[in-house]
Amino acid sequence: MSRRSPHTKPLKPILSGWLFSVFWPLPKTLRTTALALSYSTAEYSSAVWARSCHAKKVDAELNNACRIVTGQLRPTTLPLLYRTAGIAPPDIRRQTHGSTEKHKQETDLRHPLFDHSYPRARLKSRKSFRTVGSVKPDQAASHRLELWNTWDNTTNEAIQPPKEQLPSGRELQRKDWVTLNRARVKVGKTASTLHKWKLRPNSECPCGNQNQTMDHILSECTEGPHCTDQDLRDCTDAAQAWITHWRDKI
Repeated sequence: MSRRSPHTKPLKPILSGWLFSVFWPLPKTLRTTALALSYSTAEYSSAVWARSCHAKKVDAELNNACRIVTGQLRPTTLPLLYRTAGIAPPDIRRQTHGSTEKHKQETDLRHPLFDHSYPRARLKSRKSFRTVGSVKPDQAASHRLELWNTWDNTTNEAIQPPKEQLPSGRELQRKDWVTLNRARVKVGKTASTLHKWKLRPNSECPCGNQNQTMDHILSECTEGPHCTDQDLRDCTDAAQAWITHWRDKI
């Protein structure tokens, strides 16, 4: 397992290198690249090793890929990160992959383990492939989404519910897309955050407020336009006006 994570690290410069090129890739391009390179590598043969206690070592690089796609900062919580990236959590993707492989094992005559007689289980701590539930391949997407909705119990009206596609605003240019996503999760380079990181002497807003948070600049600050969570979710004209004003500041 420790050998698999380094294989995903060389893919990070490919994704992040695009961000500084003269050609600004659309979010859809970055998401497709992340799935094709990082995720396909990290999930290779996951039906075998997904139940290992070390499986989560791979997740760090997959989370970095989602941050590149969305432009989110590291303090962003994982449920909101996955929802803005439109990619299901790694553990759920591996679980679904194992379930579809189990269906093949039970129904496909060509499968090496078809009609295999399992030995008696000896250790309760062992999570054998025999314990995995079976899911038809054509039901994998709906099964994955069902598990994702059960796992994600966060409430945020500015972000779409769990869905395997990018949220609205995916046609925006890179800087606008990043600003929009940071506003949605309420985590950005505001004065409050920079002060917490000890990069600013105080958290005061230019408008005079003592604490410049994302909520403040969205609805209260007199230095720029305002917008609501619904505006951010639908990427309305009000949200785009707010993005234009704050995109170089957060």
